[in-house]
Amino acid sequence: MRNKVVKYISVVLIGASFASCTKVINLDLPKADDLPYVDAWITDQPGVQTIKFLKAVDYMNRNAPEVVSNAQITVTDVTAGKSYPFTFSNGAYNYDAGSSSIGVIGHTYKLSITWNGEQFEATDDLKRNTKIDSLTSEFKKKDGEDKEGYYVKLYVHDAIGAVDYYWIRTYKNGSLNYHVGEMLSADGSFSDDGLTDGYAFIPPFRDGVTPGDQPYEKGDVVKVLIRGVSKNSYEFLQQVQQQLTNDGLFGKVMHNVPANLNNQSTTGKTKIYGWFGTVSEISATKKVE
Repeated sequence: MRNKVVKYISVVLIGASFASCTKVINLDLPKADDLPYVDAWITDQPGVQTIKFLKAVDYMNRNAPEVVSNAQITVTDVTAGKSYPFTFSNGAYNYDAGSSSIGVIGHTYKLSITWNGEQFEATDDLKRNTKIDSLTSEFKKKDGEDKEGYYVKLYVHDAIGAVDYYWIRTYKNGSLNYHVGEMLSADGSFSDDGLTDGYAFIPPFRDGVTPGDQPYEKGDVVKVLIRGVSKNSYEFLQQVQQQLTNDGLFGKVMHNVPANLNNQSTTGKTKIYGWFGTVSEISATKKVE
């Protein structure tokens, strides 16, 4: 998730011209209070779970977001009636589940934050996932805009029986592959109308783990991580993705993506941005040979 929240944007349209020229415009953006936000995703995997609580910097500010260290954060498994206190360490709030896990598929979770005398809460349901059939790799010659190299394909079928939402991330040699966009899918396609329930993921997802301008080389290790998410989290991620790719002549005015943390005080004026979500995770790894 992008670690900056856009606070104020003033866009002045000076003029319109299709001539091949460029003019630099200095924007005088108003100074405002730093906006607090969270990056909080709980998984069904064992080990340490991490929640980040930060303050956004100005849109043109190059400094890192300020860390909020004086909050009390707890995650509660509402279904099981268990609570997990997170402690602040090394710039984030953590809970070490050891060999077990906090997240259980089918359970509802609540994030509670106490900060500056106010209480904030958000909930999410941890949804099921599917199974990855295989990852394959094939060497291809240059073809149009696609460069010569190894192309990895993802073969996976949607889980049967309900509309499922997926968040697909691709890694190369242990790091997130930024040449591949974050992919969001409903039932292995782009629509949640249920018509593709149980079918193989369509080609944009099958082929989308390899960028045509940056194919893999022999020896690269490719990992594909699929996260099962709730519909609310899926819609949040869609809006984030739209903001990150919002540019060009017809780009829309940028805005803060809606958050799910609610201030529990009727007189409270503070708002925390960001999102609390729960995910189930599966992954597959392929060494290109």
